[in-house]
Amino acid sequence: MHQFDINTIQNKEFKNLGEKVLNFGNNKATIWIRFKLQNNFHEPILHLKTALIEEVNLYTPIDDAVYDLQEDGYTKNFFDKEYKIPNTYFNINSDFNPDRYFYLKIDANYLQFWLYYGSSKSYLQYVYDTSIADGIYYGFILIMLIYNLFVYFSVKDDTYLYYVLYVLAVGLMVAHFQGHDAHLWGNIHFIAKRGPMWPAIAGLASVVFGYKFLKIKQTLPKLRALYYTGMGVFGIAILAVLFGFNLACSILNQIGGLFGAIIMLYSSITLINKGKKEARLFLIAFNCYLCAAVVFVLAGADIIPYNKLTDYAWQIGSTFEMFFLALAIGQKINELEMEKSNLIINQNKILEEKVTERTEELNATNEELSVLVEQVYQQNEMINKKNSDLESSINYAQRIQKSILPTDEELKANIQSFFIYYKPKDVVSGDIYWYEKMGDHHFFAAVDCTGHGVPGAFVSMMASNLLREIVAASKSPSPNEVLDQLDEHVKKNFNQKNNNNKEGMDISLCIWDDTKENLYYAGAKNPLVILREDNKIETIKGDKKSVGGNIHPHYDAMRFTSHHIPLTDDIKGFYIFSDGIQDQFGGEKGKKLMKKGLLDIIQKYGDLNVETQGQKIEADIEQWKGNQKQIDDMLLIGFLP
Repeated sequence: MHQFDINTIQNKEFKNLGEKVLNFGNNKATIWIRFKLQNNFHEPILHLKTALIEEVNLYTPIDDAVYDLQEDGYTKNFFDKEYKIPNTYFNINSDFNPDRYFYLKIDANYLQFWLYYGSSKSYLQYVYDTSIADGIYYGFILIMLIYNLFVYFSVKDDTYLYYVLYVLAVGLMVAHFQGHDAHLWGNIHFIAKRGPMWPAIAGLASVVFGYKFLKIKQTLPKLRALYYTGMGVFGIAILAVLFGFNLACSILNQIGGLFGAIIMLYSSITLINKGKKEARLFLIAFNCYLCAAVVFVLAGADIIPYNKLTDYAWQIGSTFEMFFLALAIGQKINELEMEKSNLIINQNKILEEKVTERTEELNATNEELSVLVEQVYQQNEMINKKNSDLESSINYAQRIQKSILPTDEELKANIQSFFIYYKPKDVVSGDIYWYEKMGDHHFFAAVDCTGHGVPGAFVSMMASNLLREIVAASKSPSPNEVLDQLDEHVKKNFNQKNNNNKEGMDISLCIWDDTKENLYYAGAKNPLVILREDNKIETIKGDKKSVGGNIHPHYDAMRFTSHHIPLTDDIKGFYIFSDGIQDQFGGEKGKKLMKKGLLDIIQKYGDLNVETQGQKIEADIEQWKGNQKQIDDMLLIGFLP
């Protein structure tokens, strides 16, 4: 009859029911109810004592032909109601025609309600009276939740956590039955339209809690499949209501509730017979819950009279249930503590016996160990001596490596301004800076050799010697020709044409003469960065091959490229560096600085002279690195010829 409107339904035949309660149970159809009211109340209100009706329309007769339409139900926006009261109610226009019929059109999957008619004053008094009792009940629920959650965090027993979830689920179910859940999500349409979800969640929580509390897996393993079946029924009910099948969910809730009640009653009685004390309190608590359900059903069917006691059946039953369950859990925890205490005593006795046996064994073993300790001591002395010799050798290598680096006096005498940030990862480094003056030409380079530590230091010393030999013997000061010759020498020294040795280096080489009119640069992978006026950054990339280690024919045939940079007044600094700074992790997120981060730091201090830049840049790099471990040698050179 969903398609009927008020004009059509007036011509239909209605069945006159004399019962006080119209109980239609599970329902698919749209129900129309026709009745008359007397106009004998001030500001009358029609109250449907239920919170389980999805949609209800009241047609109030006005004059002889007109009907006034009002809509309500828990799928409507709760916060649009005149009174924020969960049950369905209608303000009746006192000018209605008492000789004509009122009509109620009801859409509900579970239809069970009591109909009241009276003044707004009496209705508000009823709401006030029930609010006190409801407040006490929800306060009890809140106290149980907070207390048992606190106990869970104290004793770390997950039984309390399952109990907290169960209490929360039952509280939400009762709140739904009473309509108080509308205060939580009355304007969330998706949840409001899925009322049967809360009994399904409470049913699932009760079966899971019973399974956990009674330890069905250990005590009654043959019943595990039945408990899983009960969980499955409620799980399907939850899925059904989420997809909008409210009626199917209601039916599954009733089936699952009956099935769950049977298996938990049987389980608790069986365990009582086996001497499990906690099962007695569980049975008492569960019977309180069952009594509440029975009273709710019998009152709904008008088998027992409806009164305040039956109206609060769920609250009373669930309160007693939670109380006895809390006692049961406490008793269970006490018994477990006693079992643990007895177990510890027994284990201590066993341990004392084992300690006596092991002491005798240890005495015999100690004599053998004393001999071994003496041997270890002698070996440790040998290792310490070798470590000391090795450390002395590395420190000596450091002094040798420092001797090949250009001195500050030499650089200051030949370069207008410069700074060098040089920080080896280990004692010796695979990164070096190299300077040489031959005739009227100046050669300045940043060299990043393969590896770091001792292996890198060997390659770096070879690089320094080869550069000096090439520059001394070369008749052309072109940086690309110097790198080409260096590439050939490295390949020859390491015999890289006949083996897989890939040792080599990345390098930035700059050359200028005493006139300081032009600078020439060539690079093996490493770039030259130029800082100009207005803090503009210009980057000249090096060639995509290293010096040495290029066994692929494509790179072997490549020649390095020379770049010409006129030394104009707008240039504020040249910068050459290895990749150690760019690859260093640091900052708040522990990421690599990257080339862009390094250029940003250089650009940040572009207004300062080169020496001052060096101090600021070094401080920023160290701040970026923070407490992160250094992963490679670091080298950065800034200069003006």
